[in-house]
Amino acid sequence: MDRPVDAPDELEHNLADIEFANRWLGGIAPILRAVRRTGARTILDVGSGSGDVAQALVLDGRRRGFDVRATCLDRSEAMLAIARRRTGADERLTFVCGHGERLPFADAAFDVVTCTLALHHFEPPAARELLREMRRVARLTPIVGDLSRSRLAFAATWLYAHFTTRNRLTLHDAPLSVRRAYVPAEALALAREAGWRSPRVQREAFFRMTLVDG
Repeated sequence: MDRPVDAPDELEHNLADIEFANRWLGGIAPILRAVRRTGARTILDVGSGSGDVAQALVLDGRRRGFDVRATCLDRSEAMLAIARRRTGADERLTFVCGHGERLPFADAAFDVVTCTLALHHFEPPAARELLREMRRVARLTPIVGDLSRSRLAFAATWLYAHFTTRNRLTLHDAPLSVRRAYVPAEALALAREAGWRSPRVQREAFFRMTLVDG
């Protein structure tokens, strides 16, 4: 969401649509795989929305016998209120209001910093600041999961949204997000400009990509 939403119920339904897509259309799985490879125990999730990705990481750690803790950061207090409610106030989750371009944390404060479906909301100068801050705060690696722009992705997303929901925000934002998304080469260039040490990008199913450092 780039602008405040006056209808909380509409916003929550939009977030439920995003949760569904993250769960079944490749939003969470690539992030889980990347986090597992690092052995991270402390995670910051930037632009956390409803908290579904952070909670999935915590629950995955629990299933594997690890005490994984996650901090959900979002610039919207309304989003954080919804996240607290939808995650059931899990004690392993912490909620902080803040901006991705100015993370209120010390250097290397978290093992891993994740960001899912948020990079495309940032124009290149702000995206570089976001990626620079993620690299600064991550001890091991930042991990970005986002859409990958293409005409096919736009068409498929438009059709998917119009066949699966009546939510005004989803119908507007889903295809717009694809239009605003970066292609993998652009995301990689932004990461290098932001000071990532050895960034690499992986194309994923359902018109997504995962960007990691190292």
